[in-house]
Amino acid sequence: MLRLSQRASDLYEGTARRLTGMSGIALLILRAVTGWLFILHALFKFQLGTAAFANFVLKPAHLPLIGLLSELVPTLELVAGILLIVGLLTRLAAALLAMEMVFTGFVYKLVDFHTGILGPHGAGGAELDFLYLAAFLLILITGPGPVAVDRLLRLEP
Repeated sequence: MLRLSQRASDLYEGTARRLTGMSGIALLILRAVTGWLFILHALFKFQLGTAAFANFVLKPAHLPLIGLLSELVPTLELVAGILLIVGLLTRLAAALLAMEMVFTGFVYKLVDFHTGILGPHGAGGAELDFLYLAAFLLILITGPGPVAVDRLLRLEP
C-alpha cells in the first residue's frame, strides 16, 4: 500500500479541511455557472425561434405536443437558470433541469439520434447532458448552499 510521509499526509489533510470549508462557495459557483449556461440555451432557442426549434429538434425526435414543448423547454431553461443563480426554489429548478437532462441525454441523443456518449467524431453526444445531470443531482441533494435566497426565506434548513 502506498504510504505517504507524515509531512505529505499533514499537507493533504490540511488542504482537505480548508477546501471543505469552501463548499458553500463551490455550490454558489456551480449554481451560477449552470444557471447562466441554461439561460444561454434558452436565449438561443428563443433567438432561433420556437417554430425552428420544434421543426429541427423536437419533430425529428417524434415527440408529442411539439407546439407546447417548443415553448415550454426554453421557458423552463430560462426560468430555472435564473432561479439557480439567485438560489430561489433551487431544488425544484435542479430537479426539473435534471429531468430534462435525463430525457435529452438518454432518450433524445442515445436512443432517437444514436449519437452515443461522445457523438460522431467525438463531438455532440450525450456527455454534456450527463455532466449537467450530475451537477443538477448534486444541487438537488445538497441544496443551494448558504448563499441563496432560499436560506433568507427559510426554505432551506
